[in-house]
Amino acid sequence: MNALAQVTKVTLMSSPVAPEALFKVDLTCEQQTSCSGCASKSSCATGQVSKAIGNKEHAWSVMTSIPVSKGDIVEIGLPEKALLSAAALVYLVPLLFLFIGALVGSEISTTFLDGHEWLSIVLGVAFACLSGVVVKGKLQRNNHQAEQQVTLIRTLGQTLEVK
Repeated sequence: MNALAQVTKVTLMSSPVAPEALFKVDLTCEQQTSCSGCASKSSCATGQVSKAIGNKEHAWSVMTSIPVSKGDIVEIGLPEKALLSAAALVYLVPLLFLFIGALVGSEISTTFLDGHEWLSIVLGVAFACLSGVVVKGKLQRNNHQAEQQVTLIRTLGQTLEVK
């Protein structure tokens, strides 16, 4: 998966006498949503929410031998496996925890509370909230590994300002 990013900082990491210069390049990239291209974005709730919240900005660091300067636009390669596993964690784990919580609540309810549904609902929501904590911790641990896998594909140069 590729994305365009802007160089925010360039640091020389190798010694000046090294045969090849090595740079640490800090990048930022705005998360793009599909709502900007849709014809019905003015009447869509998702379009209104994305317009109110705005786009999220991501930051990465890349080690490269390609000389770039601050303000350059570069094309980066994102780790597809890391992105897909993060999406699976964010969407599937809370759903699984919700079902497990509801099942546990249902079993307890039928055994001790004459089959009242409220315990299934409460435990389902509680387990889903618990999964949020678990997923957040797992994603923070994996975030550093994903940053190491971002690669610089090519430089596109400075942005043009239209007046």
